[in-house]
Amino acid sequence: MIIIFISLIFINLLIFYNLNRIAKIINLYDFPNQKLKHHKKKVPLIGGSIFIFNFVLIYIFDQFITSNFFGIFFYKIEKFTFLFFLIFFFIIGFYDDKKNIKPNIRFFLLILLTMMYIFLDHNLLIKKFTLSFYDHKIFLNDYSVIFTIFCFVILINALNFYDGINGQSLFFFISVFLYLLFLTKRYEFYGFIIIVLIFLLILNLKNKLFLGDNGVYALGITLSTSIIYEHNVHNSIHFADEIFLLLLLPGLDLLRLTASRLYNKRNPFYGDRNHIHHLLIKNYSLFFTNIILIILSVIPIIAFNLLKLNFFMVITIFFIIYSSVILKLSKYETF
Repeated sequence: MIIIFISLIFINLLIFYNLNRIAKIINLYDFPNQKLKHHKKKVPLIGGSIFIFNFVLIYIFDQFITSNFFGIFFYKIEKFTFLFFLIFFFIIGFYDDKKNIKPNIRFFLLILLTMMYIFLDHNLLIKKFTLSFYDHKIFLNDYSVIFTIFCFVILINALNFYDGINGQSLFFFISVFLYLLFLTKRYEFYGFIIIVLIFLLILNLKNKLFLGDNGVYALGITLSTSIIYEHNVHNSIHFADEIFLLLLLPGLDLLRLTASRLYNKRNPFYGDRNHIHHLLIKNYSLFFTNIILIILSVIPIIAFNLLKLNFFMVITIFFIIYSSVILKLSKYETF
């Protein structure tokens, strides 16, 4: 196991020192413009490509050397299904980065792909859940498929909305996967993901690469699958509201942006610079912006798990903090 982790680190170091060559081969770049993208030069959109390469590599290790990576998480058929759809979600993101798919078509493709995914892996179907403030299980019955698709698609879109400045998304993904690692003790599976994300974070902070839609979609489907498996199969996450709080910051920012754009009669899927990270970066350095975002993202789950506050108290406190930050940064303009 240690040899595999050392090999993984060595391979990523090779990627690190040959990044320009890899970028030229993939030939996918993000170019600056005068509207939403203010970086000074073109940056490779290859975060997802590197993540996928690592996952394929570890899948090969898992098949022929050890079963401790995927075997502790998936059964044999399910781990192949996961890898298959991981690549397909990545392809949608990659093509979107390349050709800029229309939002409604992209949304339809995500729904269709998610539907196929849960059809082939029934472990992903959310049939019931429990809330910390309610004594009885809630059974979804005929609505389980619709609800599961909704959860997948909304989370992936929220994560895509949340991605905007160097470090932001990767810090968030690392913090959530760290939480799952300490919660479940599945050190091999989540440890592998975190190692890869740390390499991507270093390159991202150096402005050497962006995640792009391809990276966000790949990481989004990995995170969605992990959380549902922990809830449905491994019973590590007991309450649905714990998941809600874990993902609250990107979800709330998605809700605010959607409401704001609809109110101003604009398509909610077309970008602007009203995201929380845009508002923060106008007033603070990249370092302090990321620190603030990290603190905001972990407040709900810390308050829920460590301080043992009830769900409604956590939501109330976080909403007050979040609203105060947004109001201050936007100079009390309507949002």
